[in-house]
Amino acid sequence: MAARRLTMRWRLAAAALRFADLVVPPSEGVVLHSQPDLDDNLVALLRCLPRGVPHTVLVDDLPTARRRASALGLDGVRLVERTSLRGAWRYVRAGVTICTHGLFGSFPRPRRHVVGLWHGEFGKLIGAFADEPTRHYDWMPVSSELSQSLRSAEFSMPRARVGVVGSPRQDLLAAATGAGHERGRSVVWAPTFRTATTGAERTDGDPEAARHALSLDDPDLVALLERHDATLWYRPHPADAAPARVDGVRSRAADNASLEALGLTFYELLGAADCFLTDYSSLWVDHVLCDRPMIAFCPDLEAYRSSRGLALEPHERWFPGPVVQDRAMLLAALDLALGGGEEHAGRRAHLRALLHTSAPGSPAARVWDHVRAVRDGLVP
Repeated sequence: MAARRLTMRWRLAAAALRFADLVVPPSEGVVLHSQPDLDDNLVALLRCLPRGVPHTVLVDDLPTARRRASALGLDGVRLVERTSLRGAWRYVRAGVTICTHGLFGSFPRPRRHVVGLWHGEFGKLIGAFADEPTRHYDWMPVSSELSQSLRSAEFSMPRARVGVVGSPRQDLLAAATGAGHERGRSVVWAPTFRTATTGAERTDGDPEAARHALSLDDPDLVALLERHDATLWYRPHPADAAPARVDGVRSRAADNASLEALGLTFYELLGAADCFLTDYSSLWVDHVLCDRPMIAFCPDLEAYRSSRGLALEPHERWFPGPVVQDRAMLLAALDLALGGGEEHAGRRAHLRALLHTSAPGSPAARVWDHVRAVRDGLVP
């Protein structure tokens, strides 16, 4: 009964907001929102916010967002709780909305423009390919013409409304200057989730195989890291139901709270890593820009293929590094990468040319150029 009442309230609130879109004239303001709050895409955009742009960042956890903004040098950013009356009013009044997963739903907004900032390209199957509800965006930035075609199909958008300008978060990779290198070398390990607890609850692949394939306190892993004077930074997926504990001698947590204590975003840590370890996450597509070794650790590859599916297949041919499926192969590949013996620079260069635009300049600035064109009436 309580769940039914909550659903009814949500439907009534959504209907009220859609009616307000019709009767309230839009302003020149911009509203931004990400899930989770202040993700790296939004941080990159806010760090190059043009002067004179009235803006509001809507957040779901205001105290935590304030701490994150302060830690990352965004003290001047206007933060408002999304579900407050003030937040709803700023949403209704804004002429441009920039969001990741939609905001108060995801539907067409008359006289308003919605920019979609999806958090990755060419990872898991999403949108129409995963039978997910249609999300509406008027424009989305991507990194390549290949991605433009896929994103157009994923979200049922005309290709002309998918801009090949790069993704704002990539600015943070380029800005990385030795982040995480307090001692020796660094490895970043960022697997995707197997069981999700936020958004649409689901299980992909084999959670047991992924969870028990290699522990962070594995003696051979610790010895390998010590031999190369390296630290492993473990990044749990925000939606993961069972993130690993990180308390080893050679391992450190790379969640937002831990990185904020160092004044870092995750992409700044990733941009400075000597080696990147992942599985099916789309993070590898961005990391190609760094031209450093990558390893895909996929102990449940066939199970993941049959349950969720991947956008670029076969994964073993597309991924610009070794795709390994057991503990011994992973340790051998990591030892080779940290020792300077990996041989995938050519594949990285090929994929960098294929998956990323060669246009110079900042992707975040190009997104703001699009927003400026919308506000000037140059975009229908």
